Amino acid sequence: MSGANRYLSAGLAAYSVTVAIEFGRKGSGARKMELQKAKAIAEELERLLAPECQRILVAGSIRRRKPFPNDIELLAIPRFVDGVDLLDEEIKKLMAEGLLGYRRNKRGFIAYGPKNKLLVHLPSGIGLDVFSTTEECWWVSLVVRTGGETTNKRIAMAAIRKGWHLMAYGRGFSTPRGDVVCRSEEEVFRAVGFPYPAPWERD
Repeated sequence: MSGANRYLSAGLAAYSVTVAIEFGRKGSGARKMELQKAKAIAEELERLLAPECQRILVAGSIRRRKPFPNDIELLAIPRFVDGVDLLDEEIKKLMAEGLLGYRRNKRGFIAYGPKNKLLVHLPSGIGLDVFSTTEECWWVSLVVRTGGETTNKRIAMAAIRKGWHLMAYGRGFSTPRGDVVCRSEEEVFRAVGFPYPAPWERD
C-alpha cells in the first residue's frame, strides 16, 4: 500500500472511530418537542443543577434553535468535595424524587457514567443527556456537544486532512508537533480553517 493510501486509510479509520464513539448516537425512545417547551424544561433543569456545577450550559439542538429538539443536552463542569461529584449526587436525588430516570441507548443498555449520562425527564418524556467535562476541555466540549453532527464531522475531517486529530474529550487537537489547545469556540473552528458560525448556523 502506498504512503498516500495508508494515510487515507488511517484517516478514514480515525474518522469512523471519531463519529461512532466521540460524537455518539441518541438513545432509544427519542421524543421530539416544540423548541420553546423543550427550552423551558432545559433551563429549569439547568437551574436545579447549577449549584453543584462550576459551569453548566444548555447545548445540543436547543442551543442551535432547532424547531423540534428530540432531547435536552446539558454540558457541565461538576463541583467536587472530597472527591465526591456533587452534580452526580444531585442528579441521583432528582431521580429519587421522580423527576429524572435512566434512559437506555439503542443497544438497550443503561448509559450512565462519570462523563456521559443518558436520562429522561419523566414528566415530559423528553430525553436528557448530561455531559461532564473540565475547565481546560470546556471549549472543545461545547463545540462537540452543541453539534450538529454535520458540523462535528466537518471539523474532524478537516483535522485529519491536516494530519491532526480532534480530541473530542480533550482540550483541542493532537498534532505531530504537540497539542493545539483551544481557549474559545472560535479557536476550535479557526484551527482547521473554518470561520466561526453562531450555534444556530450549525447543522
